[in-house]
Amino acid sequence: MKRLLIFVSGALITLSTAASLFAQSTKFEFKQKKGNSGSYISTVEEDVYINSVPSHHSEIINRISSSMTNVTTDGEAFIYATYMTTENTISQRTGKSLSWGEETTSVFSRKKNGELTISDDIYMPTVRNVPVFPDKKIKVGETWTAKGKEVQDVRKAFNMDKALIFPFEANYTYKEDKTIDGKKLNVIEVNYDFSYEATEDLLKNGQTLASSEGWSKQILYWDNSRGLLDHYDEEFLIKIGDVYGNLYVFTGTAHAELTEFNSVNDDNTAKQLQDTFDKLNLTDISVKKGDKGLTISLDNIQFEPDSDVLMESEKLKLQKLGDLLKQYSNDLLITGHCADRGTAAARQKLSEERAEAVASYLIKLGVRDQYHIFTQGKGSKEPVASNNTEEGRAKNRRVEITIMD
Repeated sequence: MKRLLIFVSGALITLSTAASLFAQSTKFEFKQKKGNSGSYISTVEEDVYINSVPSHHSEIINRISSSMTNVTTDGEAFIYATYMTTENTISQRTGKSLSWGEETTSVFSRKKNGELTISDDIYMPTVRNVPVFPDKKIKVGETWTAKGKEVQDVRKAFNMDKALIFPFEANYTYKEDKTIDGKKLNVIEVNYDFSYEATEDLLKNGQTLASSEGWSKQILYWDNSRGLLDHYDEEFLIKIGDVYGNLYVFTGTAHAELTEFNSVNDDNTAKQLQDTFDKLNLTDISVKKGDKGLTISLDNIQFEPDSDVLMESEKLKLQKLGDLLKQYSNDLLITGHCADRGTAAARQKLSEERAEAVASYLIKLGVRDQYHIFTQGKGSKEPVASNNTEEGRAKNRRVEITIMD
């Protein structure tokens, strides 16, 4: 940890100043309100070794979106959360945007001290009850412990009926306060380790995972004025041994940060956007509410023939649209669609490439960075008009931009 000494006119004043600062104490707790929503983007850089031999490096992107459906009088929140994971390499290395991956949902409650009530047959979030705060004020330098759980869903890999759930005792230290990007944040260090040995009964039933152990070291940047976690950094190591004597080691780092947003998936915002598009003479654009958020459909979007190269007229349209999208902090999902021409594989590939082309242009315009815009292709599987007419096929050749909840 960096040590800071303060000088004024050559006089060292750290003793008296530090004594007064460190004497201050803070009560930490989640400030939860019905309707609050937000998303965390987690980036995991992981190296995998099999029997001490390097196997591969993965970059795993997780998007966790949650909303508080209710909050009790004692501050306990009921939360609906959606998790999306993709292992695509990000655009800095490939020129591609993040592809939308597999989704799961969870419903649980969280007390204002951070304790979760969640069923063991729900596998997300993977780390539970971090952070958990004591019911008292804490000074810089103070420590405390709290129980937590880590979930490892390795059922498919090791022929298991249930995911591994490790109870652990986490050790906390309130390290210091820092001002980052104008926000006063409380820096809290968390350490825990875990271990597991399979029972004979499980091994007899065909489970091939024999043991697992590991540790995690996290630095939490807590925003106590808002009562939420602003961002965190983690180092971790997990070792898994199987019944055949193989040892799998996963080691790496993780970083996650909060993106707060307001839901715009309502009739009023849809009408406002549609009226704005009409005033700007942006044709072939429609707005509708959807499962993931408010969706703007660019109907009959023009690319060079059978390619993902945007026509200049469409770039001008996206520039105007991008200025409007900058008003919202929500993540964006870009979905490509094709008319029913050619093979299914070719249609799927083209729809993905066209979604990526629109996403890349929006990133170039500064509408979002590469961690907050996702793409997917649907081929011709979701037509909005008949493919038997040219007019219908034109409507089906579309790209949708969803302002996500």
